[in-house]
Amino acid sequence: MSEECEPRILGAPEAKVVQTKEIELDNPLLVCCFPSAGLVGTIAANTIIEQFEMDEIAHIRSRFIPSAAVFMDGRLRHPFRIYGKSENNLIVVTGELPVSENGLYYVSSALLDWASSIGVKETVILDGIPVQGIPTQRKVLFAAEEEKVEELKNDEELQILQKGIITGIAGSILAETLCRDMVGFALLTPAIAVVPDPEGAVSLLHALNRLYRVNVDTTQLEKSAEEIRKKLEEMAQQVEGIRRSQPSAPRDPTAYQRMYA
Repeated sequence: MSEECEPRILGAPEAKVVQTKEIELDNPLLVCCFPSAGLVGTIAANTIIEQFEMDEIAHIRSRFIPSAAVFMDGRLRHPFRIYGKSENNLIVVTGELPVSENGLYYVSSALLDWASSIGVKETVILDGIPVQGIPTQRKVLFAAEEEKVEELKNDEELQILQKGIITGIAGSILAETLCRDMVGFALLTPAIAVVPDPEGAVSLLHALNRLYRVNVDTTQLEKSAEEIRKKLEEMAQQVEGIRRSQPSAPRDPTAYQRMYA
C-alpha cells in the first residue's frame, strides 16, 4: 500500500528525487525503461504500470531534463516518473524526454541514491537495439556486472552481448551501479528502428517474467504486435511493387534499403 506523504527530497541541486507517496518494499527490483528503438522499453514500462495499477510515488526534478508538459489521457505528468507497487515489490522508472548529456551523471546518481535508500539491490534496463526492417529473430541479449553474468547464462533463452556501448540515461545508470552496492544489468532485443514495436517489448517482458516471476500478462501486446507486423509486411510488398513497376533506368543501389533490409 502507498499513501500520501510530505514530499521527501533526496539529491544534489543539479538533480533531486521528490518522493510524494510512502510505500513498503523489501529489496525491490528497479526496472528502468526509456524511449529507444521501437519504444520497446516505454511499451514494456506502460504495460507493467497499467496492468499492476502502480502508483506514481516519486519524480525527478533537474535542470537537465527539458521543461515540457507531458500529457497522458489529458492529465499532466512529470516527464521523469517513478512508480511503485508493494504487492509486486517492484519499482518502475520511465519518462518521455531525453536527459541532457551534461546531466546524465547527476540524474542517474540521484535516482540510484534514492533507490539505495529504499533497499534496491538490483537494477535492470529494458532497451531496444535498432535494426533495419523487421527483425527476423527476437533474441534477448544481456550485458551485466560480473556477479550477475553466470546467473543470466543459466537462462537458455538469453544470449550474452559480447561487446558494445550503452549510451544515454540507460548507460549512465548502469555505469553508476558499478560504483554502488547494487547489481546492474541490461536486457536488450533487436527492434524496428522507427516504428513502435510491441513484439520487442513482449520478448523483454517474457525474459523478466522468467527471471523474476513478475507475471506480466502479454496477451494484448502479442495481438498488437501481430497487427503491426502484418501492416509492415503489406507496406513492404507495396514498396516492392512500386519498385518493380519503375522503368529500368540505372538504379540507385541504396534505393529502398533505408526502410527494408
